[in-house]
Amino acid sequence: MRLGAALGAEVRGIDFDHLLDPETLDGVHQALLDHQVLLVKAPTMTPDQHMALGRQLGEIEVHAFFPNLGPGYEQVSVLDSEEGTTASMWHTDETFLEHPPMGTLTHAKLLPEVGGDTMFASSTAAYAALSAPMKRYLEGLTAVHDLSRISELRYRFGSASAADYSAAVADERRHAHPIVRTHPETGAPGLFVNPTYTRHVVGLPPDESDMLLAYLYRHTTKEPFTYRHRWEEGDLLIWDNRATMHMVLADFGGRRLMYRVSVVGTHER
Repeated sequence: MRLGAALGAEVRGIDFDHLLDPETLDGVHQALLDHQVLLVKAPTMTPDQHMALGRQLGEIEVHAFFPNLGPGYEQVSVLDSEEGTTASMWHTDETFLEHPPMGTLTHAKLLPEVGGDTMFASSTAAYAALSAPMKRYLEGLTAVHDLSRISELRYRFGSASAADYSAAVADERRHAHPIVRTHPETGAPGLFVNPTYTRHVVGLPPDESDMLLAYLYRHTTKEPFTYRHRWEEGDLLIWDNRATMHMVLADFGGRRLMYRVSVVGTHER
């Protein structure tokens, strides 16, 4: 069942007590390619089942900076609003890596009474809607993505020291990616920039780079390219990190706790 015009669909009938059979797994994978964001109702899903599903889709990672559930569950990241790990800026996961995750699986464990929805934007739909001159302008351009952007923002708002910021810059967790990337499975071109990690466009003067990126951020998050998910406890969202951006709306009080598994490769078909 489709959830949004540009992206989003609900998948039903998944039994987490057993590994997905090949036909079901291929169906989930194809639905992910078709709809970019999938909702699965999974009120009783355990961390072991969460990891098992992720492994059926590919190799699962230990996140670069989020805390996790600990020994045996290092691949289950914990996003807890009480610990300040709510991602409330538009981003695509870990684009500062050479090979960012192909997909993310996030399970809602505890939700505030109201608010805390997650917004998604389809970068392929956004690219398709660009004018022909803009598409030509973007051809061959690359942008630098850098993890130190997070420390910079924390430093600006007093939650990180200058030493923390300097260490993040020195760590060199950065990589350049084409602004327009072709999806490796669908072949669809999509925009691959985001306000959290993208720093500048290679070879452009600073003012031109800043104006271009600001335009692309605004364009990609226009309403026709977005889907807003209103969480219920036990919801599992699976999204294609190669074709989307997302952000949490910081409009809630109370605790918001999510478990997350990220996939760095695609299952063999």
